[in-house]
Amino acid sequence: MAGNEKKIGIKNWFRRFGVQISLFYLAAGLMIVMALSGAIYFFAANLMMDETVLKTRDLLEMSGANISTYIARIKGESNVFAADTMLRQYLSGKEETPEPELMGQIMTILGNDAYIKSIVVVSKDGRILSNEENLDMSVSEDMMKEDWYTDAIHNTMPVLTGARMQSFSADKDNWVISVSTEITDSSGENLGVLLMDMRYSVIEDHLRRLDLGKEGYVFLLNDKGEPVYHKDTSYFSDPEKKRQLLEILKAEDVYNKRQNLLTYRTNIENAGWTMVGVVSLDNLKMLEQQLFEALLLTGGLLFLAVLFIGILFTRRLAAPMADLERGMSEIEKLTEISVHRNSFYEVELLAGNYNRMIRRIRALMDEIKEKEETLRHSELNVLVSQINPHFLYNTLDTIVWMAEFNDSERVIALTKSLAAFFRLSLNSGRELVSVADELDHMRQYLYIQKERYGDKLNYEIGEADELSDYTVPKIILQPVVENSIYHGIKPLDGPGYVTVTVKEMGKRLIFTVADNGVGFDPEEPQTGKRKGKGKGSVGLKNVDERLKLYYGPDYGVQIDSSPGKGCTVYLIVGKKILGAGD
Repeated sequence: MAGNEKKIGIKNWFRRFGVQISLFYLAAGLMIVMALSGAIYFFAANLMMDETVLKTRDLLEMSGANISTYIARIKGESNVFAADTMLRQYLSGKEETPEPELMGQIMTILGNDAYIKSIVVVSKDGRILSNEENLDMSVSEDMMKEDWYTDAIHNTMPVLTGARMQSFSADKDNWVISVSTEITDSSGENLGVLLMDMRYSVIEDHLRRLDLGKEGYVFLLNDKGEPVYHKDTSYFSDPEKKRQLLEILKAEDVYNKRQNLLTYRTNIENAGWTMVGVVSLDNLKMLEQQLFEALLLTGGLLFLAVLFIGILFTRRLAAPMADLERGMSEIEKLTEISVHRNSFYEVELLAGNYNRMIRRIRALMDEIKEKEETLRHSELNVLVSQINPHFLYNTLDTIVWMAEFNDSERVIALTKSLAAFFRLSLNSGRELVSVADELDHMRQYLYIQKERYGDKLNYEIGEADELSDYTVPKIILQPVVENSIYHGIKPLDGPGYVTVTVKEMGKRLIFTVADNGVGFDPEEPQTGKRKGKGKGSVGLKNVDERLKLYYGPDYGVQIDSSPGKGCTVYLIVGKKILGAGD
C-alpha cells in the first residue's frame, strides 16, 4: 500500500510540475513577445514620426525658400525698372519720352510673369502710367496717401507690403501683395513711386506641393505681426483672428499628439515674413495603425510557436525531474541522492550540486554560531544597498519628459547627476566612504529631486573640507533626507527647505538634517501616511542600527520635531581617519 501511495504521489507531482512549467513558458513567452513587439512598435513609430516631421519641415523650408527667391526676383525687377533712364526722363519732364515705349516695357514685364497683376508708376506731380486702364490723375492724390507710396519715399530698398486689396480694382478677387520702389533722379531727388502688385495666388501656388493633411494650413505674417497670407481672408480684418495667429507664432514648435497636428515656423528671407505651418499628420496615424496590426499578427504567431516549443520541452524535462524530486524528499536527513544514469545532463548536474550543497551545509552548521554576527552584518549591508525603485523610476520619467521637450542640456545634467549618485552609492563595494563623498552623494540626490519638484524643494549642503579625511558608513544621509522630502515637505502647502550640515564635536561627528516641513510628535505612534517619519521608520531605524553596530550604543539617530515646526535629525557617528582599517 505504501509503495502504491508513493507512486500516486509521484504521478501527482509529475502532473503538477508539467502544468507549472507549461504555465511558466506561457507567461514567459507572452512577456517576451509583448516586450519585443512593444519595443519594435515604439522604435518604428518614433522613426516614422521623426522621418515625417523632418520631411514636413524640409518641405515647409523649401517652400519658404522658393517664395524668398521669387520675392527677391521681383524686387530686382522693380529696382531695374525704377532705374530705367527712359522712365526717369519721362517722370522728370525734361525730355519728351514716348509713353508707348514705356508701356511696352510694362507689358513685357507682365508677359514674363503671370503672377504680376498690375504695374503702376505714380509721379510726384500726379501723373500715372499703368496697365490698369481705369487709372488717371483723378485718383493719383488718393494713391499718394496709401502706405505703399509713403513707405517707399526716401527708402533706398524696395518695400514689400502685406496682403491688401487694390483700391483701384473693380475685380472681386483683388487681393494682392505689393512691392513699391522710389524712383529718383541722378541727384537722388524723388520723381515718383513704382508699384508692382502680385496676385494673391502667388503664395498659394508656391505652397501647393505641401501635403498639410486634412486639418492642416499655412499662414504668413510680416514683421509687424500683420497677416500676409491665409486661406481664409477674414483673418486680415478680424482683430480676434489676428490675435490667434500671433499666439500661434509666439508658441514654440510642437507636436500636439491629441490633435495630431505639427506646428513649425520658418523665416522667409528677402521678405521679412514668418511662415507658420500647422500640419495634420493623418498619414502617420494610419501607418502606425498598420504597424500595430502587423506586429499583433506576428506576435500572435511567435507566441504560439513559443508555447508549442515549451510544451515539448516540458514533457522531455518532467520525467527526470521526478527522479530528482524523489531523492530530494529526504533532505531533512541531509543524505546525498542519486539519480538514474543516462538521464538529462542537467538533472545529473543538479544532483551533483545538491550533494555538494549537503556536504557544505554539514560544514556550515558547525560554524553557524560564530557566523551569526557576520550574517547580521551582511543582512544590514543588503538593506543599505537597496535603492528605492520609485526614485529611479521617477528620475527616468523626468529625463524622458525633458527629452520630449528637447531640453538636452537638462537631460545631460540630470543623467550625469544620476550616474554620480549610483557611483557614490556603489563605492566599488566598500562600506565606508569619506565625509566629502557622503555629502556629495546627498548633493546629487537633492539635485535630482530638485529637478523633479522645482520650486517646491530648496536645499543647502554645508561644506566640510576640514573633515574630508574622516570616513563614515555609506548611505546614512539618504534615508533621512528622503523622509524629510516625502513626509515633511511634500505635504507642506508652501515651498520646502532642507539643510544638510556636519560638524566636529570632540570624538564625534554630528550630521544634521533639518527641514521646515509639517513636523510630527516623535513620541506618538506614527500611522498611515506619517509612519515613515517616526522612530518606527524602516529607513531611520536601519540607519540607527547600523551606526550602533559600527560605533556602539552611544551613537545613532536622534530626532527633534513637533507638529508644524519642521524636523531636525541628528546622526551621531565616531571619528575614523580615511584609510585606517577601512
